[in-house]
Amino acid sequence: MAALGFPDEVIPARVAENLIVECRVPPRTAWRLASELSLDVAAHQYNTLTGDPRAGMRGTRIWEYEQWPDRGVRPTFAALRVLAQVYGTSWKSLLGLRDLEQLPPKDLAEYHADVETVASVEQVVPVAPAAVVPVAAKAAAPVLTYPIRSIVHVDPGADTEVGVTSLDDAILLTTTNVDEVQLDDLWSDLNFLGSAYTRTAPDSVLGQLAVVEERTAALLKGRQRPKQTQDLLMVGAKCAAMMAWIAGDLGRYRLSRELNSAAWLYTQYADDFLARRWVRTSQARVAFWAGNGVESAKLAADGLNYQVGGRLTDAPLILAEARGWSSVRAEPQVLDAIARWTSIEDPELGAGGEDQFFNITKDRRHYMAGTSLLSVGQASAALREFGTAREAYERLSLENRWEAMDPMIRIDMGRAHLLLDDLEGAAAQVEPLLIADVSRQPDMVRAMLKVLAAELSGPRWRSVPTARNLAEALVDAQASTRE
Repeated sequence: MAALGFPDEVIPARVAENLIVECRVPPRTAWRLASELSLDVAAHQYNTLTGDPRAGMRGTRIWEYEQWPDRGVRPTFAALRVLAQVYGTSWKSLLGLRDLEQLPPKDLAEYHADVETVASVEQVVPVAPAAVVPVAAKAAAPVLTYPIRSIVHVDPGADTEVGVTSLDDAILLTTTNVDEVQLDDLWSDLNFLGSAYTRTAPDSVLGQLAVVEERTAALLKGRQRPKQTQDLLMVGAKCAAMMAWIAGDLGRYRLSRELNSAAWLYTQYADDFLARRWVRTSQARVAFWAGNGVESAKLAADGLNYQVGGRLTDAPLILAEARGWSSVRAEPQVLDAIARWTSIEDPELGAGGEDQFFNITKDRRHYMAGTSLLSVGQASAALREFGTAREAYERLSLENRWEAMDPMIRIDMGRAHLLLDDLEGAAAQVEPLLIADVSRQPDMVRAMLKVLAAELSGPRWRSVPTARNLAEALVDAQASTRE
């Protein structure tokens, strides 16, 4: 283009235009490439423009902006305005028609209300004859306008004043209110509480996690080095996600949603895929038990987009996806998810590790598979999964058992027997619960007792005395958990 006589200052605009119209490259990617910037360099220039080298923009975040709306993260208008300065264009030119179709109504109104005064590319670049441009391209391509890049002239006489405070400013980055001992303590507390949840009252663990969250938030209000700040954001994300999970087990769904929202905010600033997977795992679980099965499935599926190696396996999210779809009896989606899980299931994967809280144990994995199959009428297959779940549960050491697992396996095995017209088998599974103290069990145990009682009271069994008596006993047991 330089050989054709195009001025240097308009070449990026022409390159971006051709990438968008001729190559179908999305606008944000096209402008970055036209500016000859890598993702990391673009992020560095972004942080420099904001006046805060620790502003937090990263190459991975810009990449996510470029993937939207198909996936990734929707860029805010504030972020687009800074990126436009980096690329030397207008912020509206970074949005294509497909982007505009996905904007919330409020943002679309703001887009149209913001009148930009920019120089049209036709004013600075000779336009090719109309015959050269295909008719389809004319109809599809929006009018592109770009400002001309300008050169900033610095007064040479000011050289003696430039950089006088740079060293002092840089030294401030070494001043921190956090050390490695504090960070190690926070992570150690999270790991301890995550493993303790299987054998400790949920309220107690929730209260101790709240203390960790308060310590983390207090430290974030001070000054840290960039890596320390990200570590604290990661602690905050994991802590809030664990709290949301436990609050959901206690039936406190409003608190769960608030905590998961806080956890997601932490992940946005930490800009870490593992943190996002923690939060999506918690969000999917809470959404399911709050009665939003389809939302749960979609959250789990989104969590699988964040690849993190082997630290947090795909199994919990795939099974959460299956369970979410099972709530609306979407059999094809359920069976597809179960098949994907079966292909990766590691029978040797047990409790332990820093992500033990989210990497659920074998008994819970097979239980989730069983409940999903049961909901779409696959009673025999469900019973096989429940049987495997019970065997795996009984092989666990007492400290690694989640106490709610035994009653939940029994309840759903009873439901599977009912679906197979085996009332005697159902009664054998659930009768031990009638003499057990279930008052300290999580909220979902009460919910499942209610489901089983309703099925026993349905048209198929209501005329059978044994079923009627069992249903009444289950209602009493469910009511006892409220005392």
